[in-house]
Amino acid sequence: MEEALLTRADQAIRAQLIVPEQRELFDYWRSKSHDGAYPTRADIQPGELRALLPSLSLLDIVAETHDTVRLRVRLAGTRLRDYFGVEMTGHFLDEYDLGDQAEYWNGAYREVIGAGRPAQGVIALDAWKQPNVFQFWLRLPLADAEGRIVMVLGHDAFLQSEKAHALAERANLRIA
Repeated sequence: MEEALLTRADQAIRAQLIVPEQRELFDYWRSKSHDGAYPTRADIQPGELRALLPSLSLLDIVAETHDTVRLRVRLAGTRLRDYFGVEMTGHFLDEYDLGDQAEYWNGAYREVIGAGRPAQGVIALDAWKQPNVFQFWLRLPLADAEGRIVMVLGHDAFLQSEKAHALAERANLRIA
């Protein structure tokens, strides 16, 4: 995507994306935005994202209050199942014990849904008993025809190595 076409907010979040596939998904998502509106689920064509599918997720917003969000996993790619050790499709995120990371994730989803902005970050998979694996994540809002955010498109990359530790230290660990 042409850098000049990105807003400053878009440029800021894109600059924080360390994983190339996440930059690719962000650019794709941005290209599906029209007249400043978020893309809809219908705008997102899985066939155009074939290489990314194992790492993608689609989450339905089921309930939202000022401090919590309830999300149902409509789709979780096979790479998520491989790292989390469970099939998440069809389940609610709050069914999983995330320990002290629950508030982190709730804040991330509030940013995307409540504030209406893409969010990204990195977190260790401690809650999933894999403390040496880092989850580099990206969450993007999807709207309905009226412009309300009703879904979240996600991409997760899992890195395990000294390089992942170095990238995690370099990455913005807070919500973008």
